[in-house]
Amino acid sequence: MPGMHNLPLIATQPPRLSEMADALRAVEDRGIYSNGGPVVRRFEANLVAQCFDGEGACLAVANATLGLMLAIRHARTGRGGKYALMPSFTFAAAAHAAIWAGLTPLICDVDPADWTASAAAETALLDRYGDQIAVLVPYDTFNTGMDLARYDALAARYGVGVVVDAAASLGGLDAQGRGYATGTRHATCFSMHATKPFAVAEGGVIYSADKDLIERFREMHNFGFGAPRMSTELGMNAKLPEVIGLIAEAKLAEIDAVATHRAALAANYRAALPELTFQNVHGQRQVSQFMPVLLPSHADRDAVIAALAAQGIGSGKYFSPHLAQQPYFQQHCVIEPTPVSDRIGAQMLSLPITDVMTAADVATVCDALHTAIAGSRVQVAVPHAPQRVRAVLIGGGPAGIALLISASKKDNLRAFAAGLVVVERSDRLGAGELPGYGITSDSTAETFLSAVKDNPEPALAALIDHPGAREVARYIGQL
Repeated sequence: MPGMHNLPLIATQPPRLSEMADALRAVEDRGIYSNGGPVVRRFEANLVAQCFDGEGACLAVANATLGLMLAIRHARTGRGGKYALMPSFTFAAAAHAAIWAGLTPLICDVDPADWTASAAAETALLDRYGDQIAVLVPYDTFNTGMDLARYDALAARYGVGVVVDAAASLGGLDAQGRGYATGTRHATCFSMHATKPFAVAEGGVIYSADKDLIERFREMHNFGFGAPRMSTELGMNAKLPEVIGLIAEAKLAEIDAVATHRAALAANYRAALPELTFQNVHGQRQVSQFMPVLLPSHADRDAVIAALAAQGIGSGKYFSPHLAQQPYFQQHCVIEPTPVSDRIGAQMLSLPITDVMTAADVATVCDALHTAIAGSRVQVAVPHAPQRVRAVLIGGGPAGIALLISASKKDNLRAFAAGLVVVERSDRLGAGELPGYGITSDSTAETFLSAVKDNPEPALAALIDHPGAREVARYIGQL
């Protein structure tokens, strides 16, 4: 098609194994393919030397999510809290890792300028929940280079653990020009997924200036073996294979050039799109996975994405939906108000930055974006005439549901619903989680079952045999 470009949002560029025949043969000759072999251990040492000024130590793991799971599980040790405090504007991995580690994510809002966890929100929640919060899991959003000294202070003040999610930050430089997280004693988890700037295939790294902490992780990532083939603590298998270690070594050799190139492309975007809103960056070099930008509020993002795609330009909307907007986390997390995350998520557009793009490519994307925004505008609904209703039900909790149950048992549900408006904060009535908000007492469980049994509404009567109803029945007399 005339005018089509080939500018994907993310173009994976891991080093090519096909060019490592001698190194692969050496792995085969040694017969060591995993279990902390010489290639992986050499990569760990060289990474610390090159990216962390030789300070501390690191552990290569099979992927960054496993790294988060290990680090969060360790950070909660000895702490009685049940929550892991984290921002809503982040990737799902952090929340999943906390849940796997036995904690409940406590979701807070983010700062409107740099899109990391709001300092005011974190402090307010730490004051409110106290020692119920076991671990803080801040996210270095898009390698903005957030200040980690603040988390040293929070850890000292509140006695909480800290695990830094820096998935896309490996190769970035902090405000002092050092590799991001250099010198911090808290665990910092980086990703080496093929889509990241430090593109390997699948893999991750946990870094800390505390060498003893890394050795503890080394035991945990190998089944908790603190002595030969003897588990002395909780563990798992999170080891990085030697073959992936070869790719990681090769990527380490080129990461400075990759990061510098990507930072230059990001600067070109900022210069070409002065009318749009960009993230505040604190570090000296942001290693950009893509270019995040906020569209004007009048722009129709889906139409913009479609218009760019029609010209062969990839784009996305990281992170939309954010954690508080995803069904699983709505059911399994404690979510504070997130108006900033809501706004940023709704306006976020991710533009391509890849190892092979040029400044001319950035200009092409920006020209296409200007045209797409100009031709796109959110359709504002025309207000309808005021609606008159007979009843308004505020909230879908047990008290509100009681009205619906009563109407259904008297076979008046359809007539009642005809003049009813239900005002709820979501498109569902209640969280429906057991044993949470939906069913909180044995009497509520019995009420639900009695409401559906022999109900005049066939669809409601059929619920008595639904697996969910049988689950509810288990709670009678148990709550």
